[in-house]
Amino acid sequence: MNRSIAIPAQQTRLQLVRFGKPQEQGVVQLERDAPVPVPTGSQVLVKMLYAPLHPADMLTIVGFYPGVRYVVEQKPGFVPGLEGCGVVVARGEQATIPLGTRVVPLLGEEAGSWQQFVCVEGKQCICVPDDIDDRIAAQLFVNPLTVVGLYKEMEAAVDLVDNPWILQTAANSTLGRMMIALAKHHSLKTINVVRSAATVQELKELGADVVIVVEQEDDPHSNKSWDRKVLEITQGKGVAAVLEAVGSDIGSMACSCLQSGGLYLAYGAQSGKPIRMSNSDLIFKDITCKGFWLSRWFRKQPPHVVEDLFDLFRSQVFKPCIQTVLPLDRYLEAFRLQREKNRRGKILFSLAME
Repeated sequence: MNRSIAIPAQQTRLQLVRFGKPQEQGVVQLERDAPVPVPTGSQVLVKMLYAPLHPADMLTIVGFYPGVRYVVEQKPGFVPGLEGCGVVVARGEQATIPLGTRVVPLLGEEAGSWQQFVCVEGKQCICVPDDIDDRIAAQLFVNPLTVVGLYKEMEAAVDLVDNPWILQTAANSTLGRMMIALAKHHSLKTINVVRSAATVQELKELGADVVIVVEQEDDPHSNKSWDRKVLEITQGKGVAAVLEAVGSDIGSMACSCLQSGGLYLAYGAQSGKPIRMSNSDLIFKDITCKGFWLSRWFRKQPPHVVEDLFDLFRSQVFKPCIQTVLPLDRYLEAFRLQREKNRRGKILFSLAME
């Protein structure tokens, strides 16, 4: 094994002890004496620098996110965390990534970024260019690449020149803000659905064409609802595509806003509830409803898709939006902040706990 620094025998990590609400006692536990793995063969040991907290991570803790195999198997006792950034500090005899290289380990269905050291196959690492900041690299995969993938799926399925209007739910999220930026870059028009009015002005400053606040538009005492506003904005045509992350009534209503031949693309399920879909829309409007899972999409992409993503940061189409950086031992505070509906950026864990 090749190594460049003194590597401790133990590390600090967060372990999911049992599935449940993230802030409940005994669900997640901080371990300060967990073993540091030893890389063999073509593996590398990555000293983690930063790891973000995503909605999917929260769903993993609850036991609802099937993108992590331990959730599917209902086997707690693992380290959550879908992504992060670190430095290669040791490697197996057959590994080729140079020591000291900054990398994004692609953890996939194993998860595991909420710890100080991660051991992965070298081929599972994206090397980070010198001009990309650590905090950008730490949140490179889940949000920005998903935005790129969603755009490419829309581009392939619908005519975005004939109708440039798209609608997205959960628009105040980090991903939602990046989609506003990418849509503007490609001359698309966005209708952005949010729960609260607190960030409306911020989203408009980012380039949002329309922001719909659900709690303002829906009137339980009348037949008025925000989907009618969408039809007014699009002059009765509807939107070319819907990018949906919530489910439940919001997702159902978003689906009803599609034009004939429109695309409903689901990439999240924050409410944990399904949508209701109209047979009439499926038959007479010929809409397409499908899901988007980044891991599956990414496996089919050419290598340059990552370099293209770096270029979007270099050109500042994508800009990092970080609300706060917290040490791993303040995880309960991070979970609380993640649940706030007016959150204004990504929450990062700093893994360099001395």
